[in-house]
Amino acid sequence: MALVSGLSLVSLPHNKPDIVFIGKITSTMGPKNFAIALLLLLSFSCKQQKGTKPTELPKSEIDAYLTQVMEMHNIPGLALAVIDNNGLVYKNHLGKATLDPPTSVTDSTLFRIFSATKLITATAVFQLIQNQKLDLEDPISAYLDELPLPWQSIKIKHLLSHSSGLPDMIRYKSDLSDAQLLDKLSQDTLEFSAGHQFAYNQTNYWLLGRIIERITGMAFEDYILNNQFNQATSGVLFSSNSKETLPNRAVRYYYNEKTKSFENDINNSGTRGHAGNGLNITLDKFIAWDSQLKNNTLLEERYRSLMWSPFSFSNQKDDFRHGWGNSPINQIDSYGFSGGNLAAYRIFPEHDTSIILLSNGYEIPAYDIIVNDIARMVIPALKSKKPTLESRVMQHILNDRYDLATETFQKLKTENPTFDFENLKWNVNSLGNSYTYAKKLDQALNIFKINAEANPDWWVSWASLAETNQAQKDSIQAISNYQKAIQFNKDNQWGYNDQMQKQIQALEKRNTSE
Repeated sequence: MALVSGLSLVSLPHNKPDIVFIGKITSTMGPKNFAIALLLLLSFSCKQQKGTKPTELPKSEIDAYLTQVMEMHNIPGLALAVIDNNGLVYKNHLGKATLDPPTSVTDSTLFRIFSATKLITATAVFQLIQNQKLDLEDPISAYLDELPLPWQSIKIKHLLSHSSGLPDMIRYKSDLSDAQLLDKLSQDTLEFSAGHQFAYNQTNYWLLGRIIERITGMAFEDYILNNQFNQATSGVLFSSNSKETLPNRAVRYYYNEKTKSFENDINNSGTRGHAGNGLNITLDKFIAWDSQLKNNTLLEERYRSLMWSPFSFSNQKDDFRHGWGNSPINQIDSYGFSGGNLAAYRIFPEHDTSIILLSNGYEIPAYDIIVNDIARMVIPALKSKKPTLESRVMQHILNDRYDLATETFQKLKTENPTFDFENLKWNVNSLGNSYTYAKKLDQALNIFKINAEANPDWWVSWASLAETNQAQKDSIQAISNYQKAIQFNKDNQWGYNDQMQKQIQALEKRNTSE
């Protein structure tokens, strides 16, 4: 959604504070030439080459795909690995770890993985469960003192699954002491009863980190390094401070739409953020961690399966595991999580395939698009079906083929009936925003229509259309689309129904006066 006519609708989900969706595509090739190149590339990559086994995919194809997607989304630097039961299928480092001075991404480059750290923390919790030092049904009050009475019913399983209902600590300054923060959170009302629904929350993993420390008598960081990284002294470390200068660490960049340039991230969550977003790691160390996860070194198979088992939300709607998300790609389950819209780990257990993505910035986020498309390119059961790649939607939009973009998006949804394409939806929306800011409202309207047609029950689609209608002074259509947005925003996400209702009233008043 854009910001027009005084309606302050932000363009990022409430539960993902580090997402920046607004941005204009920049490409040295130009959007038209890039779109043609990408079309040729994707058409080629979906064809099985003669003389190769179905499991084989030439490294050059993935290299070309990543190079083009990095250009389309303006990603400074990236590292990616694909591992299957035969070992390493693909590994490469591309682009720049730092822009000023320019340094390349190499084997020794550390990337912050932000909230993908929660996978590591969840694994640590299940290691303690395996060692009979912890249980999913344990109340957190058994390990944490001075918790308020309403928190007494919250259990370990609720923290893991983001179903605790606890207030989110990100609303408070990071310079508070733990005691001060806990005091402030204790005064807030629980958002819902424990176990009712999924609500992504940083407080959950801060508390899990403290519980791990209480049980083990070790610093959280030391426990993780000792029990998951073989007491490594290089290639993996904890720091939630983006301003901290660390050898070989890639700089995390934000794209400034006004200056059309990247700026250094200054986020600092302190040591309190380590359990939720603090891991910094090289690609090689992540590959080694993946190997230990698969060969039952980190966890016995039954505890790993328990970790990946669905949490039973009482609303009977939400779908999340115990610290892991489930993203079915063309009806094939994959478990994992992402962080900062920059990093992602995904494992496809039925096909013994893992994908690790690390990056350090973007103009428009692409983490899900990349991981999903790579899976479709390398997993034989997917590749043999010649599935639609998500990048095609973006390519058609850049080529002004809005009808093909809509058709491709709808085809993707047909092939993936249980996947909501959150990242792709926001990508399309941000492209529409870029045209809105450039005062190219007709093109913006066409792009927002793609989302509305492909995702008719997504309220943001209709709100974006309404804003563009309003900017074009089409008040009747704006009112109609605002009403649809309110209708589909049943939970009043981010509290924006009230704001949209005010816009409807202002438009109706203006129509009456005219």
